Amino acid sequence: TITSVGTRICFVTEGILLRWLQDDRTLSKIGAVVFDEFHERNLLSDVALALVKHLQQNQRPELVMLVMSATLDAQPVAEYLEPCPILISEGQSYPVEVNYLPFPDQRTITAQAAEAVERIINEDDLGDILVFMPGRGEINGTLDALRGLRTSEEVSCIPLHGALEPREQDRAFAPNALRKVIVATNVAETSITIDGIRHVVDSGLARVARYDAERGVGTLLLEPISRASADQRKGRAGRTADGTCHRLWTEFGHQDLEERNTPEIQRSDLAEVVLLLHSLGIREAAAFDWLDKPDPQAVERAERLLTLLGALVDADLTDIGRQMLRLPMHPRYSRMLIEASQRDCVPEAALCAALVSGRDLLTRPDRADDQTQTARESFEESDDSDFITLMRAFDYAKANRFSFDRCRSHGINAQVARQVEETCQQILHAA
Repeated sequence: TITSVGTRICFVTEGILLRWLQDDRTLSKIGAVVFDEFHERNLLSDVALALVKHLQQNQRPELVMLVMSATLDAQPVAEYLEPCPILISEGQSYPVEVNYLPFPDQRTITAQAAEAVERIINEDDLGDILVFMPGRGEINGTLDALRGLRTSEEVSCIPLHGALEPREQDRAFAPNALRKVIVATNVAETSITIDGIRHVVDSGLARVARYDAERGVGTLLLEPISRASADQRKGRAGRTADGTCHRLWTEFGHQDLEERNTPEIQRSDLAEVVLLLHSLGIREAAAFDWLDKPDPQAVERAERLLTLLGALVDADLTDIGRQMLRLPMHPRYSRMLIEASQRDCVPEAALCAALVSGRDLLTRPDRADDQTQTARESFEESDDSDFITLMRAFDYAKANRFSFDRCRSHGINAQVARQVEETCQQILHAA
């Protein structure tokens, strides 16, 4: 983070805040910590809130804490931070008419969304349309279905997800002579605002990160959204004028949805967090003062893994554990880097860590695309490891300067390859 003598406000991620706490346990240069968009309840925000509260209660009573959100149930947080007043700012929003399905529809969600878009256009409702889908595959399926729209009005159908090139993402925000139909993932729920949106079509689905204890890795599961998320999505239609929200589920089914999102701390791998807490002298993570306590078994699994990796011995932090803390990554990968330093292969290990730290480097080739299939086979000649395949694909992308067209012809996501290069360099710098 770049700061200067004149710096008064720093906008940082929760991960950076936790790094600051490691380097300066009293946050001596900080007078106030503001947690924005707290309803998203990611793992690091919960950890940071708990640690800052602990710091305020024990060493920095003058430290100011502020938690902000448009949809958060404020009362439980206020009670956790007691004494804590609740301030309400209504802001400006416009009424949004909500429509539900009269009965469950057995067709694909993509076909249902296309029909809803068609209905909005044919009813002469003005304004752009935002369609929420859980992932890239469903977005592409919806775009295919939208090609069969039976309307007299020509529209511009635009995808929006994280795997797109920046110039392609910009299309969603740029002015357009045609009515825009933007098909997006959760990125459009809270993180961004698109001018001109008057109508929302909500699939009611999202891909949620959960920890698979049997395999020891995180995985993405397709799940119904919560009522809080549904309200957040609906609000996208009422930013600048009256709007409509078309929910692709029944009003009765709406009552069956969870009221709020499950906090990430209750569905994630806790190894990195437990290691951080041990470094701060908190030996019993399960008994720590959490807003929502994690599953004790999840804490136990994390401590077992850290012991297996040599980071903990009898709940005490080891020299290896202290080295792992200096590397901003999951303990599995930081331990790999430390071992690589003993075996003189840090660049290769850094590349492996970068390759598995983000989205998939290789795209799913169309079965009918023989050229891409053949090109991909050149990366897959080795049976030794999937990493060999990924490293060869990355080397090809880098040798071709991450050219979008050349990467695409070989089934490689050029943007992901460029991010892998950046992440690898960051890891090498940290190592």
